[in-house]
Amino acid sequence: YTIATNKQGRQQPTLCPRVFFINMLDIIHTIASRFHLLGDTVVLSILAAGQFDNHLWRIIVAAACSRLHPLLIPADSVLATAWYFYWPFFLAHVYAIFNVPHLRSRQPRLGCTFVTGADSGMGQATVLHLASTPGPKGSYHDCIFAGAYDAPGAEKKFAELLAGNEQALKKIVVVSLDVTSDKSVGNAASTTELCMAKTPTVGLTSVINFHGVAFNGPTEYMPIAMYQRQHDVNYIGNLRMVQAFLPLVKSATGNVPAGHRARFIFTGTGGGACSPCPSLLSAYMSSKFAVEAMCQSLRMEMHMLGRPVDCCVINPGFVKPTMLMEEGIRMTTKMWGGCRDAMEGSTAAEDEYGPMMEHFVKYSAAVPGEHVSAVARAADDALTAYRPRTSYKVGIDSKLAPIVGLLPTGPRELMARHGMYGKLSPAGTVKGYKV
Repeated sequence: YTIATNKQGRQQPTLCPRVFFINMLDIIHTIASRFHLLGDTVVLSILAAGQFDNHLWRIIVAAACSRLHPLLIPADSVLATAWYFYWPFFLAHVYAIFNVPHLRSRQPRLGCTFVTGADSGMGQATVLHLASTPGPKGSYHDCIFAGAYDAPGAEKKFAELLAGNEQALKKIVVVSLDVTSDKSVGNAASTTELCMAKTPTVGLTSVINFHGVAFNGPTEYMPIAMYQRQHDVNYIGNLRMVQAFLPLVKSATGNVPAGHRARFIFTGTGGGACSPCPSLLSAYMSSKFAVEAMCQSLRMEMHMLGRPVDCCVINPGFVKPTMLMEEGIRMTTKMWGGCRDAMEGSTAAEDEYGPMMEHFVKYSAAVPGEHVSAVARAADDALTAYRPRTSYKVGIDSKLAPIVGLLPTGPRELMARHGMYGKLSPAGTVKGYKV
């Protein structure tokens, strides 16, 4: 401040902009001089975290920074002597590490893609997203093959949903597909190859598998035939897709620009292989764990062959709306009927597990769930990432599941039981069982 005389002849302090600016520069210079190593570390750690879109990598970076902070902060500074200054700084640093976007450039959508389960739910949402929303640098796929069990119904649905957007609708080719049939999957691959031969394209650069069913029931009573059907769709169906379509994907990798990588994407569940496995879900969860193992093995096979094909899994938690939710009650009725047939008319299975199953259905309806569009965006991220994650977790339940799954057995199963059937369940506590 300087002393100046006003119009009334009185002297008063007046802010001098030039002096204020010089003083602020001095303060900034002093802070920069004392904390320049800490500042450099903060900037470099955030840049390093952004090199890979991988949670484990970012945990490692954050852990390393937590060890470096005490070495870089001056001992007589307020950050070192007052925890209420240090912890907000540390939490802000960690937040930046985990939320910095992937700094590697994304690859454009290229060639054609094949999406299974396009009749409804996640598959349908992904086809609509890819057809109507541009990718990096305004890119679109040349053609989107929509594999559907009910092909005529899927064509009608896409026409309704994309009414007025003829450009997007023209990119979609609906292909009849039953993943439980070798012949149907083979015909779908042949149809795809034939269509691509008539279209100027580099080929099939990605396959996204969203087909699936969910049979739930007690392990000791549910018919073996339902287990077989569950695995035939969710696991063997993915194997059929790999063996029929991977040759097309490998062929396309020879036509793409250098650095572009193809994708084979599967659908898991929850937090992946680390997820707890709740009661009544043995058939569904085991089929999804099998997909996780297949994807890991296939990814390493492609690497060892030197093929630019990345394999990853999208792990959604509860997602709505999907056919799995709509068909739940019908499948439950079918499951109880199968149990009675296998037990010569006995209702022992329903007597023991009926209230538990009814509670599970209520829980499924009560839990909020992520919209299918969130899964579609995750699929797009996996397609265009410079290097995709091995797993894309969609929804808070999916992100928390692997954390719970890594706990000791007692706490893990206690939280799993109460999360679905006990005090933590949005449907309340199930009656008649020990939770």
